[in-house]
Amino acid sequence: MNKKLSVLLALLLVVSLVAGCATNGEASVEPAEEPVETPAEEPAEEAKPLKVAAMMPGPINDMGWNATAYNGLLAIEEQFGAEISYVENVSSSDMEEVFRNYALQGFDVVFGHGFEFGDPAERVATEFPDTTFIIFSSTITNGSNLSSVTFSAPQQGFLAGALAALITETDIVGGIGGLDIPPIRMPIQGFIAGAEYVNPDIDVRAVMTGSMDDVAGLKETAFAMLDQDVDVIFALADQAGMGAIEACTERGAWSIGANVDQNERSPQTVVQSVIKDSPVLYTYMVDMIASGNYEPGMYELGAAEDAIFLADWHGFDEQFPEAKAEIEEIIKGIKSGEITIDISGYDL
Repeated sequence: MNKKLSVLLALLLVVSLVAGCATNGEASVEPAEEPVETPAEEPAEEAKPLKVAAMMPGPINDMGWNATAYNGLLAIEEQFGAEISYVENVSSSDMEEVFRNYALQGFDVVFGHGFEFGDPAERVATEFPDTTFIIFSSTITNGSNLSSVTFSAPQQGFLAGALAALITETDIVGGIGGLDIPPIRMPIQGFIAGAEYVNPDIDVRAVMTGSMDDVAGLKETAFAMLDQDVDVIFALADQAGMGAIEACTERGAWSIGANVDQNERSPQTVVQSVIKDSPVLYTYMVDMIASGNYEPGMYELGAAEDAIFLADWHGFDEQFPEAKAEIEEIIKGIKSGEITIDISGYDL
């Protein structure tokens, strides 16, 4: 009996040990965790290039105001990689429609290259709050998506008038403007101020023709001035301004170009050109928009921002070294603020 009991106890002990080992073994092995799949990162969406358009009142090959607008668009394309578009020769009756079409096509910025685009842009801007409209040579703004950018217009005429007074031999000079709007009238008033700054006794003939494309008409106006002993003429009238250069070339008088370097039109006649660098204004505005620093308002740029400056002298500096030195000092004075331009007392 004792033997059987001993065997039974021994068997129970073995079973207990085996069970214990089995239990310990199961507890020591943890089930493998299933791998957690990390969602693949989606590639960052590339920023879409800005879409920038411009509307011009005349042709881009006018060697003047409209050509500067086209150059401004090219500068934006180069500096910002923007997609650009333009419409030239936009009539006043079509301005609103062209603005609206560009906005519907998703353009981010639409420029109206001239004072006359202001009212149509103001009407369209309220319909397209996601499009920024910018008008040249204006003071218009709606406080949100409509702004204006302009040159310090009198400065252009002032430099032309000062230079005319420095190179004239008869002390009689002429300034001719085209359409009678502030961006044209103010430089012609500035022309008078600049000439008188250099020579208070100078005789300045100034007139507005009312046209920006009548080359023949402006040429006749220039001839009339030359018949009165005018020997230097500055014309600011886009395509029509070519008439003054033609008249001066035929009569052997001096001409001062406007907006772009017009020396190639008549290398023997165009002594200098007072450039209004529209690309500076275009890129200035787009840079603010692209960087997120845009605030609606009216922006005015001039000689201090290198938006208005003289072209190459094309060798005329050798003929007029004193005039070059003097005009450079005048430019420095304008930039520093030492020379202020007041056209309020000059009427045409």
